[in-house]
Amino acid sequence: MERAFVVEGVRAVDDALETGAIASMILIREGEEHLLPEQVPSRRVVAPDIFAGLTDTQHPQGILGVFPFPNVEPRRSGPDLYLLADRIGDPGNFGTLLRSAAAAGASAVVTLPETVDPYNPKVVRAGMGAHFRVPLWDYTDLATAERIHEVQVRVLADLGDHPVYDEFDWVRNVALIVTSETAGPSDLAMSLATDRVTIPMDNAIESLNAGIAGSVILFEAARQRRNQAKRP
Repeated sequence: MERAFVVEGVRAVDDALETGAIASMILIREGEEHLLPEQVPSRRVVAPDIFAGLTDTQHPQGILGVFPFPNVEPRRSGPDLYLLADRIGDPGNFGTLLRSAAAAGASAVVTLPETVDPYNPKVVRAGMGAHFRVPLWDYTDLATAERIHEVQVRVLADLGDHPVYDEFDWVRNVALIVTSETAGPSDLAMSLATDRVTIPMDNAIESLNAGIAGSVILFEAARQRRNQAKRP
């Protein structure tokens, strides 16, 4: 197994390189050499017909990079905030969750079974560089599962008569479980959950997609943590 994935597009490749990631290979479509400086290691120019056969998008920008799976270290300051992705099958939703988790300062993102491959090209595009900024773990890994079980507060975002998410105390070691809007929580997610929270909604809206719901709660957790840090 190569343990590598493809990053497509000018901004995405530039963003990956800015994090210090080293590409195994960067391919540029012939005629678009200006997209990347010549001194970048592993830079290769390929014919347009070859490039078209390698890209996953209908209208590629002319550059793609192959990067090893990142080994991002967890945050070392403050209480842990883990995001557990449960049954997230839509690549766009999962990419959004990854990006929000990185922006909100999450300690790591953990994929539970039935969640889309985090290195799916559509997830990578939606993540916009988050793969290189937040640790990405698999719950089936024994060490990861043990670490999550050590977190005493594991909160499932759910529908129903539960405490409102912005009234919950997120300033402690906590794992947020976000599940599929359509499939609902898995048996594993329900067994992991020690608490549940909900997002109140008006205008007869029944639910939000996982990407939005998870982002709303992640940034509430980040807000509470910032306020706590400001206190003397």
